[in-house]
Amino acid sequence: MIQQLCRQDGETPFWEQAPSSFAWRTAPGGRRGKKERRNGEESSEWRGRQPEHELLLARELQSEMLPARHPLEAGWDLGARCTAAQTVGGDFYDFFRYPGKAISAEAIGDVSGKGASAAIYAALVTGILRSLAPVELGPAEMLRTLNKALLKRPVRGRYVSMIYATWDERDRVFRIANAGLPYPVCVQNGESFSLKVAGLPLGLFEEAEYEEHILGCSAGDLVVFYTDGVTDAVNTDSEDFGPERLERVIRMHAGETADRVVSAIFFAVASHARGVNAVDDQTVIAVRT
Repeated sequence: MIQQLCRQDGETPFWEQAPSSFAWRTAPGGRRGKKERRNGEESSEWRGRQPEHELLLARELQSEMLPARHPLEAGWDLGARCTAAQTVGGDFYDFFRYPGKAISAEAIGDVSGKGASAAIYAALVTGILRSLAPVELGPAEMLRTLNKALLKRPVRGRYVSMIYATWDERDRVFRIANAGLPYPVCVQNGESFSLKVAGLPLGLFEEAEYEEHILGCSAGDLVVFYTDGVTDAVNTDSEDFGPERLERVIRMHAGETADRVVSAIFFAVASHARGVNAVDDQTVIAVRT
């Protein structure tokens, strides 16, 4: 009945038409016919811009899905930023609070590939991650469980590198498990070093195991997590930004707030790569305990 009321034979239903295609139906040669032809041209132009428009909407949605702030109960100073190399990307981060425990958790991830397909897989990963968060798993167990969940419905050519870490504010201890991301960087007593914790990416191997690195922290210590798009950024001479430059920037700004540390890293990377477009997504989380 609706179709009978809203369309005539051979006519496109109104819900499939572009907004500008609602033209008066008159003889093609009249004034109204000219308006109809003009609207038809505008409709074609609108359809040509539609994929770009939809990508911009997807970018807005992806940005809104990132947490605006960390759990206030965590008792830490935290800064985070994620930028996509294309309109949308496969990097993500998230924060959780374990109810009934003085523990907060954070995740940072990097899906293989770039663009819309990577963004869709990142949404799948974060959805599973959020469904598991109330179980309050430790970092290594969280990665194992997430890996098995992804392998139940594997997507060919897709996997995710991720770090999951918990912060116990009573014992002032980080527990960190890594599934393929670069080593985090820590600054304690003015000295910087990498936390040598590693593991296989998620979604590839069913029997993958993950270890936990335990890091005791004093007030004012700094821990920085990042994806490889940061260190892989190249300049006009094809020279990587590299982990050494990153560690130097972190050390130079270690006394500042977490937000300023993140800003300093992105500024340094952009200065290094000036004139060269980013080829990979870039994400940084800085935590001052």
